[in-house]
Amino acid sequence: MDFIIANQEFILGLISALVVWIISRTTGSVIDKAKVNSALAIILDIIQDIKINPATKDLDDYAKKQLAVERATKSLPAKQTKVILKVFGTIGGAIEYVFHNRKWLFSIGKAIKGVF
Repeated sequence: MDFIIANQEFILGLISALVVWIISRTTGSVIDKAKVNSALAIILDIIQDIKINPATKDLDDYAKKQLAVERATKSLPAKQTKVILKVFGTIGGAIEYVFHNRKWLFSIGKAIKGVF
């Protein structure tokens, strides 16, 4: 168990790369990793803004997520929204992913490089 916790960054990077690879194989299209990362960066900025903004930091978790979904829907370009929907299914799913993985989110790209 300690091995999994100590290497969670690599393991989750490997799992996410595998998920992207499976999605690309089943849909017949290749998902651009750079587009996914840029969309996740926008979502991360939205989440951090909601977390530190004095007007929104005291909201409950459900209200914060709804606000993040609303802001992400407005701020993401159509192409990035399509990519997010392909990978995560919903904007809310992407927001959940970014929220739970925000500390080491972009270090995953290092582990994924070998797969693509």
